[in-house]
Amino acid sequence: MSSFWIRMVVIIGALTVIGIFAMQAYYLRENFNKEEVEFNRSVNIALRNTAQLIASYNKVKLNEKGLIRKESSNLYVVNVNSFIEQSILVFYLESELDKQGIQAQFEYGIYDCANNELVYSECCVSSSQKKPIKLKKVKTKKSDVNHYFEVKFPDRNSYLYQEMSSVIIFSLLILLGCIIFATAIFIMLRQKRYSELMRDFVNNMTHEFKTPLSSIKLSTDVLLNHPLIQEDKRLLQYSTIISTQNQRINDHVEKILQIAKVESSTFHLKKEKLNMNELIEEIVTPFALKANDRGGHVYRDYELENVQIQADRFHLSNVLSNLFDNAIKYSKEAPVVHVRLKRINDQACFEIEDQGIGIRQEHLDKIFHKFYRVPTGDVHDVKGYGIGLFYVHRICELHKFPVEIESKFGKGTNVRILFPNFSS
Repeated sequence: MSSFWIRMVVIIGALTVIGIFAMQAYYLRENFNKEEVEFNRSVNIALRNTAQLIASYNKVKLNEKGLIRKESSNLYVVNVNSFIEQSILVFYLESELDKQGIQAQFEYGIYDCANNELVYSECCVSSSQKKPIKLKKVKTKKSDVNHYFEVKFPDRNSYLYQEMSSVIIFSLLILLGCIIFATAIFIMLRQKRYSELMRDFVNNMTHEFKTPLSSIKLSTDVLLNHPLIQEDKRLLQYSTIISTQNQRINDHVEKILQIAKVESSTFHLKKEKLNMNELIEEIVTPFALKANDRGGHVYRDYELENVQIQADRFHLSNVLSNLFDNAIKYSKEAPVVHVRLKRINDQACFEIEDQGIGIRQEHLDKIFHKFYRVPTGDVHDVKGYGIGLFYVHRICELHKFPVEIESKFGKGTNVRILFPNFSS
């Protein structure tokens, strides 16, 4: 993924997380306000019904005007203007609050209307709870003294939050998801940074290798062409070994550089019109000679002629070279390779089939992974870094050329590359 898209993902992710946090805060506030309004409505109904029942019990007329006054968010004053018996008030209060579904703890006080003195106060819980906890009690005689009472809910906010418990839990789960998402973005950025550091290190190291390898190649070429070396068989053999091994190292360095280039965010394919028949023939010729040297043969079967596609010549040539190299390299006996260019439905298909060692079924879905090599136990008679097929898959993916592979262990492997848009 390019740096631009990484930045876009981070920005969109950050805005999404901030938006979700803001939305959840607003949603919780709105729910709290709704619960508060519902609580006030229910309390007012319960207090009004209590006042009416007390008036009916005392057989007096209740003045509805200014009956209930809200002193604060959790304190209500009810002007009954008649004698209030404590036990009757408690019974009616608990009963009416329970009818409205309010199970919150409340405190009440009975006051004298003449001098606003406290006559009786107590803390109660809902009728389903244990018996009330007494705070204060002042004895009074039954008389025609007029009273009013106050009701306070000391744990009002806690009660409202408890009523919103399901909403709060849901919000916490969403916030947890946002935190996990933010952590995933952070890890992704850190992994990208490590990947870039590793890629830069590999690029620098491989480029540093190129200079001494070029010097060694130049020196070995001079040695191999020197008359004294050519006369001495042992020195000629050693010089040849140096040249061969130097070329092997140089090939591996080139492959690593190709992978690094393909993974770079600045990598672009240079597509041009190619004749697949000519390109295949150009690539297959040196490998056919190599197969002949081992007593094998490369069979060509071009069902389609003059197949034209749009592709990057350099990288597609490397893809074909990797496939031919694998087909010959992984053949224990004399290599027998079949190369075909045919039509499958509406697509042109390049197919290379060998009769080599094959791949077990459990490894087929991993062979296009970078640095993955099929386990061979303690035997490592075929050298490599596991980047060839990764490179093949990556280049075909960038070209939008589907790659298919079939293999039977001990019988051989068949690789197909499909060309959806071709002309002939």
